[in-house]
Amino acid sequence: MKAWRLCIFLLIIGLLGCRKDETTPNDLLYRRWRMTQIQYNNGQSVDISANDAGSIVTFKANGMILYGEDGKYDPCCLPDRFNRKGNILDLIDVQNIPLPERTPNPTCALVDCAPPGNVWQIDKLTSSSLIITQERAIATYQPYP
Repeated sequence: MKAWRLCIFLLIIGLLGCRKDETTPNDLLYRRWRMTQIQYNNGQSVDISANDAGSIVTFKANGMILYGEDGKYDPCCLPDRFNRKGNILDLIDVQNIPLPERTPNPTCALVDCAPPGNVWQIDKLTSSSLIITQERAIATYQPYP
């Protein structure tokens, strides 16, 4: 009788050990990426310099988008928050979470911003590549560093 109870106990422990922990954000999106190329809807394709401060983008699990090596670069017109809904990054329906202080970008005073659109669509997400379709372009990223 004790052997039967021990077998049931070990079976339950084994099954519980195989369950995924769904509370851990083990998602490839939530890391730092470097934008390598952007292709605009008009067909123009632009390679992004590795020296471009705004090419480094960090997607945080809490819904923040940070730019630059230290996450404090002000990209002027790009979104800073998102709400992930599967492969959609909703840029409108977002939490008002506090962002880190940004380094002032003097060029922002000269820029007339066009809205980034309401959503970004994740077209490809692997350990070596991220492709996001935006309203006016398709952005390609590689992991940074």
